[in-house]
Amino acid sequence: MKTPLLSVTLLVAGCAQGAVPGGPVPGADAPPGGPPPDAAPGVDIDAPPVVDIDAPPPMPAGAAALLLTEVVLAPTAGEFVEITNPTAQTVDLSTYYLSDSGQYFRLPAGAPTMDANDFIVKFPAGATIAPGATITVAIDTAANFTTTYGIAPTFSIASGTMTGIAASGAATLTNGGEPIILFQWNGQADLVRDVDIVLAGVPSAANLLADKSGVAIDGPDADTTPSTYATDARTIPAQAAAPASGKSTKRVRFPAGHQLATGTGNGLDGTDETSENTAATWDTAFTNPTPGALPSGGLVP
Repeated sequence: MKTPLLSVTLLVAGCAQGAVPGGPVPGADAPPGGPPPDAAPGVDIDAPPVVDIDAPPPMPAGAAALLLTEVVLAPTAGEFVEITNPTAQTVDLSTYYLSDSGQYFRLPAGAPTMDANDFIVKFPAGATIAPGATITVAIDTAANFTTTYGIAPTFSIASGTMTGIAASGAATLTNGGEPIILFQWNGQADLVRDVDIVLAGVPSAANLLADKSGVAIDGPDADTTPSTYATDARTIPAQAAAPASGKSTKRVRFPAGHQLATGTGNGLDGTDETSENTAATWDTAFTNPTPGALPSGGLVP
């Protein structure tokens, strides 16, 4: 993602009373090839604006920090990921993606190689999430989800209501544990933006997040200059155990105060989503799934 452009201050000289006869008239057009008569000496108004390479990129327009709030890893018919909008704005989901692959961040360079049954999917055009709303993404078919829970999912990967971007076989979650990543990408930028990440259960050593710190990628935008990911802390803990089949892991606290928020990370607003202490923000006593509903009493700080 390219860094923002900082404005250049132009010093405009005031016109003195009693201009020299024959001199330029204040406010008149500049002579061909020359600066306008009211430009301060030494100021090139055609010079490109100064770029602060250390400034974090701004949050993409229309994007918002949504939260992963519940995950079911087994059984296959009941697998789902729940997402909540804690903001006061309706969020356009058409640039948001969901994945269980640690290689998700390579997407701007082309669909990455996926491990068996891993996936990257995108929300369809026109999809939105209302303020305070909670949605469910079934991994299996909508029919199997409905049979399992008695309600329909908001979206289903197997039923095709999510747009498939990359996969290796049929999408399923590993029963023992998976990284679950919600990220945002506008389809042109060099880098994706992390929105929320959880290591649900106990992922295997081969099934963790790859380290994207310092990885440079040139996306499909017009230029050929790559951008570089910021350093990830990668301290997000796996859970002590995986939920039993038919149980879920649920978010119980907001991430604020439980993750690095320096403004220079790979998250939407510069947070480091790989630093969240999910041992404090997610439950440890796995209970029956509650798709579409937050824990009783809601999330706490």
